[in-house]
Amino acid sequence: MLLLGEVWNPGGERLPAGAVYLQGSLVADVGPAADLKARYPQAKRVRFERITPGVQDAHVHPVYWGQWLDSLDLRDVCDPRAVAEAVARAASRKAPGEWIRGGGYVFDNYPNSRLLDAAAPANPVYLESRDLHSAWVNRRALAAAGVDERTADPAGGRVLRDDEGRPSGYLLERAVELVAKQLPPPRKEDLRRGLADLARRGYVAVQAMGDGPAEASEWVRQMALAGELPLRLAWTLPKSIWRSYTPEKIGEQLHVFGVKYFSDGALTSRTAWMVDTYPSGGRGMPLDDPREQDGEMADVLAAGFAPVWHAIGTRAVRELLNLIDRLEAAGLPARRNFRIEHAQHVTDADLPRLAGLRVSMQPLHARDDQQTVARLLGATDLTSYRWSEIAALPGATLLFGSDAPVAEPDLTGGMAAATRHPLRPAESLDVGSALHAYTTAPAAALGWHREEAPWGRIAVGARAVLALWEDGSLVGRVWRGKVEQVPKQ
Repeated sequence: MLLLGEVWNPGGERLPAGAVYLQGSLVADVGPAADLKARYPQAKRVRFERITPGVQDAHVHPVYWGQWLDSLDLRDVCDPRAVAEAVARAASRKAPGEWIRGGGYVFDNYPNSRLLDAAAPANPVYLESRDLHSAWVNRRALAAAGVDERTADPAGGRVLRDDEGRPSGYLLERAVELVAKQLPPPRKEDLRRGLADLARRGYVAVQAMGDGPAEASEWVRQMALAGELPLRLAWTLPKSIWRSYTPEKIGEQLHVFGVKYFSDGALTSRTAWMVDTYPSGGRGMPLDDPREQDGEMADVLAAGFAPVWHAIGTRAVRELLNLIDRLEAAGLPARRNFRIEHAQHVTDADLPRLAGLRVSMQPLHARDDQQTVARLLGATDLTSYRWSEIAALPGATLLFGSDAPVAEPDLTGGMAAATRHPLRPAESLDVGSALHAYTTAPAAALGWHREEAPWGRIAVGARAVLALWEDGSLVGRVWRGKVEQVPKQ
């Protein structure tokens, strides 16, 4: 097959009016269109505006995205009364006692259970905030979980309570697990649904972040061994099970590479761990406190895994950088192996300390957090979503993803936010730099650019996993030697 169009390796060469000749699943030739047409006169020709390395999502939760696709979608809903109305409609279609679940809302304040109690008196209700760091539940859900005034706050979580000490119906961070464990568990079918949707959107690889129940790590191995994955899957293990595994590659199907930790929560739930105090009081909370993880990190590094750390707030980022510095001082290769996920809020003092690190960010979060940042951090905040400054740091690798289901895995929206920064126009990237963070950088961050058939660039001998573009939009992918159309997003 001969692909015709502008051939572009983001961050590298750009060949106008070029061509790429494919043999099976490899790039066999790259060059001027006229030359390749003459060289391969019998090849099937397909023309596109632009051809780039395949698009990857560097931070996603495919099990939960699959569940999300089959639950109540509350994205862009900011009024608890509107959410309750949606729950009431869902309850009319449910049998008594059947769970109602959904998520995606963002509230200014924490509601109590009364609206949900009235909307679904016969059904337990469990609704997750957009950031997945808090949940709104009704009294039936609390009763099903046995959560009452005697229930203690779990480590790293908080049950909000009324004036009499009874659970109000709102749960923060790891307190959500008190009720979530009563939900029907995630299924392998949820994983399949999530991965299929990501492939349908044109992604050739995704990096899953400590996803789903413990069994999910076995589901992906089974699917990889059977050749059932519709894209390449990089997998991080939950911290609770990593000692039962070793780093592993199963062909170009599955790459088990990291262990996921949470330094803090999220801004919209006001659990992101900050240096400064929130207007409503408090500074968020540490979860897997980096000040207490030196020994654990030494073990993770010794086992050959990458420590993959969620860090959103300014204090969370600072303490994680302190942890990296302590490990380096002890002679451990922390800086070249750690990954920081999100790094949404970074102080001026800590910004240079991100040099040499892999930093994974989500452009759509900046769009979705515009009002929250202004309300909680102030209109003059300069700590948020500093991706242009991070990309310019010596040795830093900037990766982009969606964090689905926190945000939709919408590449068009992600590219728009990356190139037209929603909060600080000076942080906008050019198209090539943004594409690099979605294509070449994720492959390099995992070492796939050094494989026998390299990923992440277009060159002779490279794996033919490509993105096909028209009018600035992704319209197709090349996967396993075939062109697959991507529906308009």
